[in-house]
Amino acid sequence: MADDEFSSRGGVAYVDPGVKAWGQGFASHKNATWPFARLRVDAERILITSPFGTVTVTRTNLVAITHFRGMPVLADGGRFATNDHEDAVIFWALRGKKVRNELLRRGWKVR
Repeated sequence: MADDEFSSRGGVAYVDPGVKAWGQGFASHKNATWPFARLRVDAERILITSPFGTVTVTRTNLVAITHFRGMPVLADGGRFATNDHEDAVIFWALRGKKVRNELLRRGWKVR
């Protein structure tokens, strides 16, 4: 990754791509709580690592990054959907606003 990398610890959940909100109908296929996941972001790619492996998000495989509220208490997250991964991946962090701002600063659009 580039010198201008941002990194944050957090949690991760693998969900059906259609999941838009926490709550009714939400079921994760697998998840890992904080601090067992890490998001690394630079201008070229996003890496989300957890005990389940690494998901790489690039500008060519990205479908959407959406803000995901209501994760575990005091945490916000982002739902990352790509065209080459069966599940969407939700990364959540206690510093969710900071993560979102760092994504935006590096040119990643967050809905």
